[in-house]
Amino acid sequence: MIEPAERELTDLIYAALLGEKSWQEFLDRLNALIPGGVSTLFFHDQKSGEGGISLAAGLDADTARDYAAYYVGLNPWMHNVARTPLGTGIIGERIVPRDAFVRTEYYADFLRRREIEAGVGVTLWREETCSFLLSTLTTRIDPAENQHVADLLTRLSPHLTRAFRYYRTGRSGGALAQFGGSLLDAPDVAVIVVGEGMRLRAASPQAEALLSAGTVVGLTAMGTLRLRDEASAALLKRMLSRGYTGPRSRVVHLGAYRLTLVKAEAEGATGYFSGLAATLILEEARPADAPDIGWLARSYGLSPAERRVAEGIAAGLTPIQVAERVGTGLETVRGQLKAVYAKTGVNSQAGLVRIAFGFPPPR
Repeated sequence: MIEPAERELTDLIYAALLGEKSWQEFLDRLNALIPGGVSTLFFHDQKSGEGGISLAAGLDADTARDYAAYYVGLNPWMHNVARTPLGTGIIGERIVPRDAFVRTEYYADFLRRREIEAGVGVTLWREETCSFLLSTLTTRIDPAENQHVADLLTRLSPHLTRAFRYYRTGRSGGALAQFGGSLLDAPDVAVIVVGEGMRLRAASPQAEALLSAGTVVGLTAMGTLRLRDEASAALLKRMLSRGYTGPRSRVVHLGAYRLTLVKAEAEGATGYFSGLAATLILEEARPADAPDIGWLARSYGLSPAERRVAEGIAAGLTPIQVAERVGTGLETVRGQLKAVYAKTGVNSQAGLVRIAFGFPPPR
């Protein structure tokens, strides 16, 4: 049963990379091989102790949230995950002996209540102190049977590692487009996309010139981004941390330049493989020091409700925060935001901020 499934799973990995299939289909097919299975793509940061489930099969959303909110700190397998070899499937008993494992709160309160007895996992990628893993949980205790699943994960690992490289090294135009968008090709705007650890992931030609000059932004000897403005650098680092809940965008003035910082919002499997990212938009400063929402509403025919939503989004609020601010439902705000994007011809918060400040829309 494993061998034909392995071929199918390998095909699904590459089909997902090409956009022909979804990563959920891959995870569902893997999970179908596991008795009482729960399969997840998840991450764990050894330094901060934070972790979360990016995509799951056989697990409801409430349980995934419970894991990230509380049980991630109790997972004994994760206490030693940094010492596990990359790309090698491992049964849980090789990390924590079963007699010790069954005495943990994680087993008794989180797993046992769901009739789960054992786990198998593989570390696919590491970035600084954060590990990215594929895990399957099962009702089956037999370690010999579970080892077959571990061996399968070992064989699938090289293909999944290619997915990380595909998303993170710039070979995926779609992945970079979601962070830098069409702004990467704009002739009058410098756009920089950075990932975890302030590492440069993409830069427009104008941005490359600024990086070389080093007056506003530059690169360290280690190849990481350096901002001359310490407050902006500190904010960018916070945006690139897991668990960040602050404004998704911020506009600051740096001498002759206006800098817009935008935290990327990639979710699910795409966010898992591509990692944390933020976009820096540098353009020549204009006299306006606040977005002209009145002009925006008049120019694009926004309704009063759409104007309120546009004002909140341009100020860096999330749709949830806008809903709380104007006293309406989240879905209503999302619908109004879609209307704002349709009328203004932009499809992102950064684009809306740009035209609200009087700049032409992204090309």
